[in-house]
Amino acid sequence: MREQLDLDAAVSLLTRDTPQPVRTEDADGNPVVRFRMWPSLLGQLREAIKGSIGAGSGGGSGRPTPLALNAFDLMRKIEETSTYQYWTSGGTDRLTALSVEKRIRFWAMKALANPEKEREAARMISGWCNEIEDLFNPEHRIELKGKCPACGLTHYEVDEDGDTIRKPALTAVPAAGGAHASCGNCGAKWEGVALHLLAAFL
Repeated sequence: MREQLDLDAAVSLLTRDTPQPVRTEDADGNPVVRFRMWPSLLGQLREAIKGSIGAGSGGGSGRPTPLALNAFDLMRKIEETSTYQYWTSGGTDRLTALSVEKRIRFWAMKALANPEKEREAARMISGWCNEIEDLFNPEHRIELKGKCPACGLTHYEVDEDGDTIRKPALTAVPAAGGAHASCGNCGAKWEGVALHLLAAFL
């Protein structure tokens, strides 16, 4: 499980284009670093939706890809939640309300006044960043059978669009840089030597 971003970093990643270094060489083979603007995660999500609509209007079947359907569902969830949070946080400007990015920034700014609301906003917005990144770079997760040593659960329940989904508490991700495991319920993580201890415990 990834570290949760702080509120400011999550809002920036989700709503603002950022300059990224691109390393190339000039005609003589000397290293050159140029910066190019990298679209915000919401911008990338829109492109995934728009790309599938455009692809369907050509000579293809016209059916959106699973990626596009998931992107559309995620965008709808972000739009609905940010609209609710904007108006309930005291938003009054209807022009600001038209932009999902502006709604999220307004909500985050208002949340800073209350530590509990700030934590909730950071959790939700950071979660959206992770969901968008997972959409484009899905991790292969393996269910681990057994109880989490930290919270004692084998499964936990989450609410997804009004449906209660039962998920395994423990999952592992095999990765070239080193496998890691985590508990979806309490957030405990294991890697390196700790991963071997977890295996022994299970």
